[in-house]
Amino acid sequence: MTELSSPAGTIYDRGYRHYEGPREGRGRRVRAIAAAGVRRVLGLKRNWKTKVVPFGLLALAFGPVFAFIGARVLVGEAVGEFLGYGRYLRVVFAATAGPELLCPDRRQNVLALIFTRPVTRSDYLLAKLAALLAVVGLIALVPLVVLFVGNTLTADSAATYLRQNLDDLGRILLAGSVLTVFYSVVALAAASLTDRRAVATAGLLGVFLGTTALANILFFTASFEGRRWVAFLSLAGLPGRFVDWLFGVPFDPGTLADQAGFTGPAYLVATGVVTAGAAAVLIWRVLRLRA
Repeated sequence: MTELSSPAGTIYDRGYRHYEGPREGRGRRVRAIAAAGVRRVLGLKRNWKTKVVPFGLLALAFGPVFAFIGARVLVGEAVGEFLGYGRYLRVVFAATAGPELLCPDRRQNVLALIFTRPVTRSDYLLAKLAALLAVVGLIALVPLVVLFVGNTLTADSAATYLRQNLDDLGRILLAGSVLTVFYSVVALAAASLTDRRAVATAGLLGVFLGTTALANILFFTASFEGRRWVAFLSLAGLPGRFVDWLFGVPFDPGTLADQAGFTGPAYLVATGVVTAGAAAVLIWRVLRLRA
């Protein structure tokens, strides 16, 4: 009778090891979560399907910019003001990017893992907001800056063009910042209300379209004192009307914005009020998150 051989094996100790490097503090934690958020929204290091929507919208935003610059080179004159373009792109981009940052963390139950580290809910909120501001800025601000730089470099005298149009750069930065902050905060607030990305995206787009339709219906079909104030119900149009006023672009004749009679500062205040309300909802929801 042969003797059974004892089983042979090797035990590898692959447990957690103590970190011996420098402690980089809160800022490093926030930057790490923000960078991971940017990668997730843009689909970086993920399969190609996740890149279709973000990079498709970026291509739509930057394509006309380079076309306008090329036309200026060929024709030798300005193509016109690049204002108002991309309004719908910004809405769609923010409506898809915001839920991508918040909803999967709750749906996939990873908050417990995140909050076991010394990451506070304030850190988490700050990082997610920074990530969305960065990616929305790619559509709301960067194309306009690229267009301005392109116009400067293709002008007969770059120095003269820059000197004569430097105030436009200031307006571009202000307008882009207002658009970026508004759409980022509102999109994250909508995403904080559900753990389903499709619901958050559809809900935000529905609110933007619905309030615009409601404002126009009330203004043009109803007759009551003070009806011009319904112009502020059109949430998606608030920052855009301020931008139009900022660059001296008149409202289209016969439209709600034209007949309501409000100017840019009023729409800027309304934009600030909506942003503050959305921020309050976002903070309330994130601070109540359970690991």
